Amino acid sequence: MKYTAEQIKQISRSDPDTIASFITMLLVHIKKLEARVSELERQLGSNSSNSSKPPSSDGLRKPRSMRPSGGKKGAPRGHDGHTFVLTPHPDEIIRHEVKTCSHCSALLQDIPAQSHTRRQVVDLPLPRLFVTEHQVEMKMCPCCGVKQQSVFPEGVTASVQYGEGWKAWTAYLSVNHCLPLERIAQLFEDLSGHRPSEATLLSHIHRVFEHLEPLEKDIRQRLKQSDLLHADETGLRIEGRLQWLHTATNAEWTAYDVHEKRGKKAFEAMGMLPTYTGILVHDCWASYFSGDYRFEHALCGAHLLRECQGIIDYDKHRWATEMQALLREAWTLTKKVREEGRCVTSTILADLESRYDVILEQGVHEWKSPEPDPSKKRGPKAKSKAANLAERLRLHKPAVLRFLRDERVPFDNSQAERDIRMVKVKQKVSGTFRTPEGAHRFARMWLYLHSS
Repeated sequence: MKYTAEQIKQISRSDPDTIASFITMLLVHIKKLEARVSELERQLGSNSSNSSKPPSSDGLRKPRSMRPSGGKKGAPRGHDGHTFVLTPHPDEIIRHEVKTCSHCSALLQDIPAQSHTRRQVVDLPLPRLFVTEHQVEMKMCPCCGVKQQSVFPEGVTASVQYGEGWKAWTAYLSVNHCLPLERIAQLFEDLSGHRPSEATLLSHIHRVFEHLEPLEKDIRQRLKQSDLLHADETGLRIEGRLQWLHTATNAEWTAYDVHEKRGKKAFEAMGMLPTYTGILVHDCWASYFSGDYRFEHALCGAHLLRECQGIIDYDKHRWATEMQALLREAWTLTKKVREEGRCVTSTILADLESRYDVILEQGVHEWKSPEPDPSKKRGPKAKSKAANLAERLRLHKPAVLRFLRDERVPFDNSQAERDIRMVKVKQKVSGTFRTPEGAHRFARMWLYLHSS
């Protein structure tokens, strides 16, 4: 909307109704611009501390430390530590003899020592190639004259080949340390003087992948039978296109799946959630609430706290501040009673749940959108972030507060988030998986490395 100076002068000389109409139009336009600026500021300022965005999206922004300032440096109180201790069986002992007396220069080689003081140096041995030669015998039977020959061990099929150690190290470096094939080859060459080709390394990874199939099936079965699972998903680029890595995990076992979809189709392909009947901790992704599923829900409190922080930062809503404080208070109380081996009493439960309801009821005037103007264009009006969050808290109250009633349920979904974090590191290193098969190989080997 643009007006020249001459047009504005003409309007100013018009009748009061025209001037009032012009000013009203300007105010409406200004209000739209303010809303647009506010939304852009929200998008620009959103990070992992006040929204559901992952930490990897924060870029070079300096993260805010979760530790209180000051205090003792080093490991936190209660940390076991990893201090070296003297081993009773060293691999090598070097005795440093006293040969002469520093006072009178007398020879002391033949004088027995009265005591020893020990110090040990722990070091890594220099790596080298270890070659095992297998020889099969051939004999002639003296009774019947038939030649007999022993057999090579299973897997020994070529005149010269790589052993199982090469395959295990290749898979470990590629998956757990996210090294590209070229750097793995360079590392082997630096350590042993021998550089395998990238095709050889890929074949090693594929053999490990095939070997782990029975283990993966066993882990999935154990997860299905567990009382509580964490679930999450993250974007993964394969052949330059966005796909999704899904995880279902608990404190002992982890399963991964790669699928082109994020929602229900992926869950069905994974084959775990459709038959699961325990408690699932997740971040309120709508697909988890399908009516076909029989598991109970527990929502991640950390996600809710961050979303409340976003409402506090940009909308200045009081109800979000109060809800954030209530959730933190509830979890602090729950942790305390769990450490004491008790449960939250029914009186405290009723009080917390009542305060939860009151906060949402009193916050309606802040988050509820005004009634649409009937003279304007019809159609559904987009809800604000505050309205969406408040309605989610109201609709899923039992899932939000389940940690109060069930000691198995944690406050957040950190277990699943930790288990998929390194996948983002792998993608940063590689940029994209070149084939879907490579992504599935990575997922299965990561499953093995991060299950007990």
